[in-house]
Amino acid sequence: MTSDSESNAIERRLEWLTLALGAGMTIAARIGWGLRAAEACAVGTAICWLNFRWLRLGAAALMRLGVAQAGAEHVHVPRSTHVKFLGRLVLLLVVAYVILAWLRLPAVAFLCGAVAVVPAIVVELFYELAHGYHRWKAL
Repeated sequence: MTSDSESNAIERRLEWLTLALGAGMTIAARIGWGLRAAEACAVGTAICWLNFRWLRLGAAALMRLGVAQAGAEHVHVPRSTHVKFLGRLVLLLVVAYVILAWLRLPAVAFLCGAVAVVPAIVVELFYELAHGYHRWKAL
């Protein structure tokens, strides 16, 4: 990786790949298991995308803090940063609990959507390998 713009492009591609592959899994769930499974997969995908986005933004904020305090002997991380990281996890767990316990959507379909970022990472890996090959071949 050579620049911040490249890493930002990768992160943006991962976001839309997560949504696109999650939509594909939702369609497959609708065809194979029915409407409730498709709903569960769609909600799981939305949660996966939201989690990835929040995690990316939180990590960027921590990196900015680290760069700003690079020479400091004692690094200060605001409590709000800790609360945001913990709050993200608590909110996602509460939403998952409501979906599975109260709405009683199929757990397997929900989990398929909730891990939609995994196939997105694999697709991005192949994309980077293909483009990296062409970059090195041009040199």
